[in-house]
Amino acid sequence: MSNSCPSIFAGDSGHPNLSWLLTPARNPRTRAEERYNEAHGRTRRLVERTFSLLKARFRCLHLTGGSLYYSPKKVCQIIMACYMLHNLALRRQVPFLQEDGPDGGLVAAVEPVDSEEEEADEEDVDNRNNIIMQYFQ
Repeated sequence: MSNSCPSIFAGDSGHPNLSWLLTPARNPRTRAEERYNEAHGRTRRLVERTFSLLKARFRCLHLTGGSLYYSPKKVCQIIMACYMLHNLALRRQVPFLQEDGPDGGLVAAVEPVDSEEEEADEEDVDNRNNIIMQYFQ
């Protein structure tokens, strides 16, 4: 029996809103939608900054340092090990190597889909609206 929450990802406005991929509300009309967009933006920036730091410290996670050609399960184990080692390094105040600083633009760009070509399903939009109503009113 699992008490885990369902996985939900935060996508940018170039991606369709799906049941598992929440995107910002386009043209927010209510204060709740504005608060949702603000929280969504803060969350995405935090995640991108974390990924950037992790890729700076562990080049195997960045395209310029190599690639992880392993099974998805093994890749998850490698990433979890990198997170644990990174947190340990932060606690022990281990500095980044000079060439590995976090300001190298290390977050890979993801090509957004043309929103006109792939519109979100009405049910997925309703799902996002329910989240906005429940948590951002």
